Amino acid sequence: MKFPLPHNLYTRLTLSHFLVAIISIGAISIFAGRSIIAASREQVEHHLEDLAFAASNALEEPLEKLLEGDMSYAEVHNAIDRLLADEKDILYTLYFVDGTPLFKSDGSLPHQADMNTDPEIFVALENELGEGEFIREDEEGIDTLYVAVRVQHEDKIFGILRLETPLALAMTTTSQQRLLNLLLLSAVLVTLGVSIFGWFLARNLARPIEELTTISERLRRGDLGARVTPTGPQELHLLAETFNSMANRVEGHMAELRAFVANASHELRTPLTSTKLRVEALRAGALNDPEVSERFLTEIEQEIDRLGKMVNNLLDLSRLEAGMESGKRDQVDMTLLVEEVCATFAVRAEQKKVQLNIISDSNMPKIFGNEDQLRRVLTNLFDNALKHTPQGGNVSTEVKLRKTDELIYITVTDTGRGIADKHLPHIFERFYRVEATLPRVNRLPGSGLGLAISKSIIELHGGEISVTSGLLKGATFHIKLPIL
Repeated sequence: MKFPLPHNLYTRLTLSHFLVAIISIGAISIFAGRSIIAASREQVEHHLEDLAFAASNALEEPLEKLLEGDMSYAEVHNAIDRLLADEKDILYTLYFVDGTPLFKSDGSLPHQADMNTDPEIFVALENELGEGEFIREDEEGIDTLYVAVRVQHEDKIFGILRLETPLALAMTTTSQQRLLNLLLLSAVLVTLGVSIFGWFLARNLARPIEELTTISERLRRGDLGARVTPTGPQELHLLAETFNSMANRVEGHMAELRAFVANASHELRTPLTSTKLRVEALRAGALNDPEVSERFLTEIEQEIDRLGKMVNNLLDLSRLEAGMESGKRDQVDMTLLVEEVCATFAVRAEQKKVQLNIISDSNMPKIFGNEDQLRRVLTNLFDNALKHTPQGGNVSTEVKLRKTDELIYITVTDTGRGIADKHLPHIFERFYRVEATLPRVNRLPGSGLGLAISKSIIELHGGEISVTSGLLKGATFHIKLPIL
């Protein structure tokens, strides 16, 4: 049913102001209540997660000594008790890798870990981050937050530490709920009074402009979901739609920024934590042992080099995505460029006993591009291929011309272990590393930015890059570039 709107501008302004005020303030009250609960819950989750990682780092040495028979259960128990002495509302349980419990903080006898009742333990064992987090009811039916992390040194896992705390700690209190109800009632009364008073003040087109100003202020304060309701004459209607479009773009950029910050924070935390622990160990006395101190200093230097490389890659990726790294472009012979890059890896391939092969059409046309950037893409692909190809394997590169669509096709194929199907959709994302799920021996992990940079470079040249692979089938990276 369609309700007729009054033709009087003053009435329309007052009614629209009344309805928008009621809906907006009601929604804000609901959103505020949920936001308080969500923020409190998120704070508890982050605190428990940080505490679990800190405790797992502290338990590496005691648990290793326990497994080697150099420390007793009681000493390990005392070590974690001292670490978590101030956390009265948090219970912990320590498990061996096979799910066998060592002890529980409340003194009760823990049960053997099971996938159905303790999923967080098995998730922590299997996922890349070494962490499992679940919210479920405990044995007494109370909603509880469980966080499990691996206790490990490099690739050797000693056990699983699980922390748990009642989720009620993250919920709002009864007094807070009463305050929200009072706020909602007050908002309704104020809205009604303002609407009545607005009947006498609606002399011009101030109301739509005031609403636009109000929403702008909410956006400035961080409420990125705030939007203007398009009302009024055509000009103001168009202005409101333009404003909302701008707000949508801002919200989208902020979402991308949050995802970037979350990924960067995670990637930076590991080398920083590792460096800090080694510095603390040196200060605690390891500096007096020349062999240990030299090893720690070497590892600190490696972590710093890794951080430097990661920062440089981040800067390069940002410039590429912002269009600031287009650089000087000229005619580039891709066949010659592939041969040059292949030659730089010849010694490394020979040492690893990996065969390098190049197949190319004759009289290949040139493309218009930045030679240094394209060289960086090929270098990254060759480096990855050699890194993941076992001794006795081969890496093949093919450069072909397809005249039907005037594209140059370049493929780099290795005979390594391949990439699982679940990883393929994410292979070009920032910080995504398949190698993080694999055993790592005597080498630092990559930054997870090489393929993201390669993708940006190829797209800046108007081309496409993709990958096909499967476990134990090797991997093939495909590049399509337009010719001159």
